Amino acid sequence: MRDVYIVSAVRTPVGRNNGYLRNWMVPELFGSILDAAINRIDLDPGLVDDVIGGTVYQVGEQGSTLARTSVFASKLPDSVPG
Repeated sequence: MRDVYIVSAVRTPVGRNNGYLRNWMVPELFGSILDAAINRIDLDPGLVDDVIGGTVYQVGEQGSTLARTSVFASKLPDSVPG
């Protein structure tokens, strides 16, 4: 078994339906927190092996493969699985 390291974590603010986050597409919001987590520790994005993410209330586009589509919206290489 490989060793797993969590070196940084960030979460989105909690929003409401039609609240201040309404203009954000979910992958864009998730992608921005992926970038923030990487920037906080000055990590080379090429060193990331995988992205695991989740959502509590899966509504509309949130029911898709969020981790994968968010990688595309972030500065991570497209080769990083999600």
